[in-house]
Amino acid sequence: MKKNFLDKIKAIENIDSKEHKISADKNIIYYDGNKPKNVIKTFEAGKDKPEYVNLSNLLYNDIFKDSLDLINAPIEAIRVIFILIHQSKSVSFNQPRAPYTPSLFEEEFLTKDNTFASFDIPTGLISPSRDTKRIEKALLLLMQNTIRSVVSKNSKNEDVKSLISFIEKPKFTRGRVYLEVSSYWLEKMANIEHYNPIIFDLAYNIPNTQHIFFAIWLRSIPMYQEAVFKKETYKSWTQINIDTLRQKFGLDGKDRDYISEKFLKPIQAKLFEFNDRSFAFQYDKGSYYITALDVKSNKVIGNLKPENTYKVKVKYSINYLQRRHKVDKDSLEHIETIYLNSVLDKELMEDAYNNLKKVIKKEEMKMTDITGLKFLARWQEEIQKSYEKTSNFKNFPKGYPKVITSE
Repeated sequence: MKKNFLDKIKAIENIDSKEHKISADKNIIYYDGNKPKNVIKTFEAGKDKPEYVNLSNLLYNDIFKDSLDLINAPIEAIRVIFILIHQSKSVSFNQPRAPYTPSLFEEEFLTKDNTFASFDIPTGLISPSRDTKRIEKALLLLMQNTIRSVVSKNSKNEDVKSLISFIEKPKFTRGRVYLEVSSYWLEKMANIEHYNPIIFDLAYNIPNTQHIFFAIWLRSIPMYQEAVFKKETYKSWTQINIDTLRQKFGLDGKDRDYISEKFLKPIQAKLFEFNDRSFAFQYDKGSYYITALDVKSNKVIGNLKPENTYKVKVKYSINYLQRRHKVDKDSLEHIETIYLNSVLDKELMEDAYNNLKKVIKKEEMKMTDITGLKFLARWQEEIQKSYEKTSNFKNFPKGYPKVITSE
């Protein structure tokens, strides 16, 4: 029999969890499963979304830093985190000029055992399409993959170990999501003595969790400071070994070309479009060198804007065709025009090129064995086959890109 959502939630109590050693030096209250919960505060989300949320370093270290458990989670999970951060900043112990006041937090949340706050969130704020299946998956992952082992002292000076997940008791209707957050996690959200501001709408404009993790990490590295942008100065940028980068962002098995072209460049373009901070990068001898760039105020990075980055990518592709397949000048100019005018056509043609590589390999040949018109004719065949699989084929059967100009 298929488990319903509530059954799945109950089953989480039996999940084995990796234990994380938590220092008991802080006055963290203890949680006793035999005692009732004290839900002493309720937060309700308004319709207005903030421009920024303040991500505390405490929460960053515990949720986002080297956390492969969540890096492939639905984007709705990241939105829930951002929403909770925003709601928790409005609590009474947050003062205008002292965002986190320990004495006020302690007075309100650390005077009782098992203290929780409840949150009431409009479903549409998590998923504008109100996709309850994706919301359910996100809530389950947030419970299962954020469990921490908290050790503290009780009134008898005995060690008390509790497993506490970031959110607890989630339930939802078509219109609202309700959940609870313990004082352990609430303090990590509220304590923004050290924090990085994150644009709230990132989790809506960039619906890729890996890219959000990268954008958040980007907040932790130095900003480019020189007046004139010079790539040759990259040795002073933040260095990250390619293997470390693979592990950090869930890219195991991906080669350098994939990381540069399919991971870093798409993020770079998205952040230029939707964020106040993007980046430049350079690869050298097994490491990436990365520097953060201020999109709004830095006027020396025009050559890295998305539209110019795309032009550079097109030029690289054209040079590649000329170098490997000896394509004539007129055909190259024609293909370049197609690429510049249509990203979709470029993607279709590149997919067809990759299909052609597989065909040539089966024929026990090398791609460099086919050049000039012979190459263009074989490529054109694969382009037509790829186009026939698209939705446009039915209405426009001859609408595929043409790479041979001599016909």
